[in-house]
Amino acid sequence: MHQNRYISFFLLIFCFSLVPGFAYAQLGFSFDIPKPKQYEERQLKSEKSESKKFNLPRRFIQNTSTHYNYFFDANNKLNAIIEHAKEAHTDDFTQLLSFYNYDLNVTARDSVQLDSVIYKATSGIVLHDLRNDWADNLYLIWGAAHYLQKEFDSAYLTFQFINYAFAPKEKDGYYQYIGSHMDGNNALSISTKEKPNLPKKVFSRPPSRNEAFIWQIRNFLAWEQYPEAASLIATLKADPAFPNRLHTDLDEVEALYFYKQGQWDSAAVHLSKALDNATNNQERGRWEFLTAQMYELSRNNDLAQHFYEKAIGHTVDPVMAVYARLYSIKVDKTGGDHYIEKNIDELLKMAKRDRFVDYRDIIYYMAAQMEIERNDIGAAQKLLIKAAKYNSGNIAQRNRAYIKLAELAFTNKDYRQASNFYDSLVLSDPGLKDADAINKKKEMLSRLAIQSEILERQDSLQRIAALPEDQRKEFVKKILKDLRKQEGLKEGETVITSGSGIAPATDIFTASQSQKGEWYFYNTVLKERGASEFKARWGTRPNVDNWRRIQAVTNPVNNRSGNNNNSIDQPDNSRKTNEPEELTFDNLYKNLPLTDEQLKISNDSIQNALFELGKIYAGELEDCDAVINTYERLRNSYPRFGKMDEVLFHLYYCYNKNGNNDKAAQFKSELKTQYPTSNLTSIVTTGKDPKAEQNNEATKTYEKIYDQFIEGNFDEALAQKKMADSIYGENYWSPQLLYIESVYHIKQREDSMAIAELKNIRSKYPTSPLAEKAATMIDVLGRRKQIEEELTNLRIERPQPEVKKKPVVDTTVSRPMVVKTDTTGIKKPVTNAIKVDSVTKKKPATITSFAFNAQAPHYVMIILNKVDVVFGNEARNAFTRYNSEKYYNKTFELNTITLDNDHKLVLIKPFNNAQAAIDYINDVKPKAANEIIPWLKADKYSFSIITDQNLEILKSNPDLTIYKLFLEQNLPGKF
Repeated sequence: MHQNRYISFFLLIFCFSLVPGFAYAQLGFSFDIPKPKQYEERQLKSEKSESKKFNLPRRFIQNTSTHYNYFFDANNKLNAIIEHAKEAHTDDFTQLLSFYNYDLNVTARDSVQLDSVIYKATSGIVLHDLRNDWADNLYLIWGAAHYLQKEFDSAYLTFQFINYAFAPKEKDGYYQYIGSHMDGNNALSISTKEKPNLPKKVFSRPPSRNEAFIWQIRNFLAWEQYPEAASLIATLKADPAFPNRLHTDLDEVEALYFYKQGQWDSAAVHLSKALDNATNNQERGRWEFLTAQMYELSRNNDLAQHFYEKAIGHTVDPVMAVYARLYSIKVDKTGGDHYIEKNIDELLKMAKRDRFVDYRDIIYYMAAQMEIERNDIGAAQKLLIKAAKYNSGNIAQRNRAYIKLAELAFTNKDYRQASNFYDSLVLSDPGLKDADAINKKKEMLSRLAIQSEILERQDSLQRIAALPEDQRKEFVKKILKDLRKQEGLKEGETVITSGSGIAPATDIFTASQSQKGEWYFYNTVLKERGASEFKARWGTRPNVDNWRRIQAVTNPVNNRSGNNNNSIDQPDNSRKTNEPEELTFDNLYKNLPLTDEQLKISNDSIQNALFELGKIYAGELEDCDAVINTYERLRNSYPRFGKMDEVLFHLYYCYNKNGNNDKAAQFKSELKTQYPTSNLTSIVTTGKDPKAEQNNEATKTYEKIYDQFIEGNFDEALAQKKMADSIYGENYWSPQLLYIESVYHIKQREDSMAIAELKNIRSKYPTSPLAEKAATMIDVLGRRKQIEEELTNLRIERPQPEVKKKPVVDTTVSRPMVVKTDTTGIKKPVTNAIKVDSVTKKKPATITSFAFNAQAPHYVMIILNKVDVVFGNEARNAFTRYNSEKYYNKTFELNTITLDNDHKLVLIKPFNNAQAAIDYINDVKPKAANEIIPWLKADKYSFSIITDQNLEILKSNPDLTIYKLFLEQNLPGKF
């Protein structure tokens, strides 16, 4: 029965193919493309296109085979690649969504499958008669695969080829002039007119030439060729022959154009017209959410609210639905002047409903944003604390709450609180932006908080010490009573503290101070006390899995006193010990600065804390008001402070910046009078820093030494370095200089000297990218003898040389088919061969000596300028290591050649075409200075691309200036 059904189906197709006007024969053309290896000795059907008649039986067989054996499979595989990229995509609804729910960087990584799609498409073309109805569709898939591989130049040529090869023709076989009235063509039209034909609609796809225009626009936008995209969009919009079925596609790419230009209102209008292009309700809801976001950015709140509500109705993603509901409330401006309060109340009611319990963190965060909008910072902070408290495991959302809390505290100059909030961040969150900057700010705020605590503690102790003795003792007793009550101790019960008022662990889950019905982990006080008690009892314990072993427990306990010391620039000298002590009146009272010695120690702590606070305010926060308040107190209270010239300098700078010229002049005069020989006085009076000039001279000297090393003048470099070290010391060494010196010593087999230099890098520059490389090099040098012995004893079996065979050209090379037509004036993507003869080699190089062919295989060329062969090889090895780690699924070949006396070339291959080589350079170029070759200065290397044939010309006539001009002419702004 199934067999009969299939027979009926094919008979129906055949019958319809007999209907006049149904069978759409593609325009005939010949081609020149290398055959697949297995078909080298055969004449393919595509080669018979001009010699055989395309009658109905042949048309039916060719169409059926091409459709179901090739197009169907290639199209499904292409769609599967896009679906795979969509699965890897995650939307962040707190930010403007990306236009598409997949990333071309992800599809490009699926290059093996995309190559398979291209192979399937090309095979479908060359193995069948070129006049069948599916050839143009296969070309479109071919171009789309290049687009998904981010090979935009190849995609451009393929789509352009579809435009030329499948353009309308007259009955005599000649092309119609596009944009002309000749031959009856419409001067306003470039599209292929599609005649409505029911059988054709049912049994074949429309011609792909019009769709190729849409893909070309998409390709232009991904390639950042915005003027070309805008021009083609305008042309198609004015084209009366452009088919109605593609109008939504045109709206889609026009929306994408405006999206990339940041014109949100126009992008939203066109995207709303293209919603029918969404493949399912979820994608439609996503586009509606994006449309609402863009309307919100353009301040059209009514339409934004409308599309947020539409997104709620279509999405099956509960997170998107919650965000859409939240933003819908946020943009609701009805309710007069109190619309924000109304919206916040609506959100708070929403947070109490059972179905939104898991999204309370998001809801409270959104409400906090609204409070910030009406400048109620206190209310916003309370809501943000709730957002962090009711987090349901969403680390990214929790981090957003703490970052916003830290930023608010920082803006209010509550630096200690800001430090606490930054400490609460989970830095392992992959979605955390600029984690390095957050770490730096955390470290700075931590230092500031420590100095502030020292200052406040010493001020408090001195205030208590200044009281009459009776009042002082009563005050200490009251503090003791409060501390014991805070620790949950009864009268007469003792407790051992670690010097900071922290008691040993009590039952933290049943402590009396816990609010009734409140879980322990929701009580911030209990949590902090519990963590401190744990450290007091067990010390700072490593995160290891052998915690049950007695050794792992006893060691931290025995050593915890060494782990609890304060890591501050100036220690609080009043706290001499961290040994645990009993919480008693005597132990508290003895900390008061009652003797001259204790008072001196306390005053020293205050002076140092004030000085360090002022330095942080001035150098890292640029808060001149805080600098003035801090340093005026230091100057007035402690006029004999040892670094008063630096204090006066900062006061001069900040008063001058604040426009208080009289005060600035006063401190300038004090500097000149009291500290005439100070370097800071010279800066104030002359505007120049003498030390900086000396530093510049030393830096220039060591840079010359560096250049001597790099260029291979090792003896002269060592002699100059020895002399410079005797003058300037070690302060002006750079990690790059030490690294290249160590490489020289390694070459000379002076391993001990090399290791000494590498250790200098690790100790002096621990944050330098070269520190990690130095550690690796030290490890390798320690095993040098073993490695050399293994290499010496290694037996390598060399394969027997094979008989050379005729080279086979793979049809999957990423370039469009070379096309020949009998029509003049039609642009063709033809690749010209380049011939270099002996006469050319002897002539001076000119720009015309080179030939540009974007589709030819290319090298990536790293040009080394005046670099010794030792460091040239080291650069090649560095790129080899980087490629093996980053491109572990690809094999690159690297060679180093000497071009002339000044230049060496590191050549990396293979790259299928110019764009692939440029993409590689765009990837490695930003990382070269820090990760790959950090020991080379930027003026010592540059990146370029070159073909085999141009390389031979360059080697014969080594003029890099001419070659760079040639590249700039053909690839402007790329290098």
